[in-house]
Amino acid sequence: MSTLQIRLKNCIQTILDLEPDMRAGIWGRHFDEELSTLKDYLQRVDRMNLAEDDVQRLENATASFLAELRLSRRGQPQQKRLLQ
Repeated sequence: MSTLQIRLKNCIQTILDLEPDMRAGIWGRHFDEELSTLKDYLQRVDRMNLAEDDVQRLENATASFLAELRLSRRGQPQQKRLLQ
């Protein structure tokens, strides 16, 4: 697996890791279709021919998405989690 493939998988997995929080939060099941598509892409990354520019653009898009989620949560009460 190439470095580009690893970087792309990291972007996709980062978003997929947010799925439980997204479902529990204000977004509910709004992103189910998109998350399902990302899961499909995650399975195909190993067979993709990727370019540095494309991966960099996707990394930037992932960072922007995460920033938007943080901004949208600022107005919402934070759920407290109990560590066990």
